Amino acid sequence: MADLRITTKALPEHNRVRNRAMLLQTLFHEGPRSRADIARGSGLNKVTVSTIVGELIDQGILVEAGHVGGGRVGKPATLVALDEDSRSIISLDLSDALSFRGAVMNLRGEVSHQRETEVLTERGDAAIERAMELAEELLAVAPAPVLGIGVGSPGMVDRAGVVRYAPHLGWFDADLRGPLADRFGIPVHVVNDANGMALAVHTFRENDGRSILIVTIQRGAGAGLIVGETLVDGVDFAAGEIGHVVVDPRRETECLCGRNGCLDSIVAVPQVRRRLDDGEHRDAVMDDAAEALAAALAPIVSLLGATRVVLVGPQDILDDDFAGRTRRHLTDRTFPATTSQIGVDIGSDGGLLALQGPVVAVLSAELGIS
Repeated sequence: MADLRITTKALPEHNRVRNRAMLLQTLFHEGPRSRADIARGSGLNKVTVSTIVGELIDQGILVEAGHVGGGRVGKPATLVALDEDSRSIISLDLSDALSFRGAVMNLRGEVSHQRETEVLTERGDAAIERAMELAEELLAVAPAPVLGIGVGSPGMVDRAGVVRYAPHLGWFDADLRGPLADRFGIPVHVVNDANGMALAVHTFRENDGRSILIVTIQRGAGAGLIVGETLVDGVDFAAGEIGHVVVDPRRETECLCGRNGCLDSIVAVPQVRRRLDDGEHRDAVMDDAAEALAAALAPIVSLLGATRVVLVGPQDILDDDFAGRTRRHLTDRTFPATTSQIGVDIGSDGGLLALQGPVVAVLSAELGIS
């Protein structure tokens, strides 16, 4: 598990990097502050704050933003603020069932340029090459120096940027970070797509402190879970890999993993669309998928106390009706007190979340902002 925000003063051995991260995180989440206010709020001394602020202004990441108003005695204090457009971040979303998407975004996760490329048959190295071509297109139009490339990938992703298991793309111990870093010579950070979306909700959205469970349904199903300030990613980075949970072992729906009755074989977008195209009644198909999803989610909700479930995927498949069906099946499978307060919602901005997740991975690694 990984704590997301720095909340304590750095010890001497941690020093400059941690102090800089605390300062940037304060300005990111709380807005412009004077140097004195930053020092009071962070516990850092004024000399340290002034030194770090000066360095970040020289780098163009911070700017002076006017003076503190009000009835203070003496010379007005100068505010400093994060310059959100001072750096660009290249974000790649590789989760869609039909295409790879990418965007150039600023430090606030706002899109300036966006591109998309079809990925219908590419697998293995060919799919990695397509992702690199997309990154190259986006780098060519970045309006500011690029802080890094963030990648949201389906499957099990370790902290070295290796996709250990993503059968839909033919990736088994596939190094995504290495080829991108070697070709472009800038930092690259790879995150599981569902974990990335959970990070994006945590960083860019208002949240009332409830635990967040993001469920993505595209080529397969995945989940990202934040409990308090902690992203639950598992010892082997397999937390949230719900797609290969066997929800009905009697069902003859063989999955890419070789087993029958996996969640992916029932709820994955290509599977659902195939059944609809074959003429099966929509209500029956969607209720079947919602019941299978609830079977996989019920233990997570019960064990970890997730109180907010956000479903993300194509709007022709995931809608309010599907969310309602999922909640009803969750209620049937859990103790009523467990799910009485749970909300199951559709992430209407799921496409943006999928791009913002990799942005958070870069912000966290390069600036300490999450």
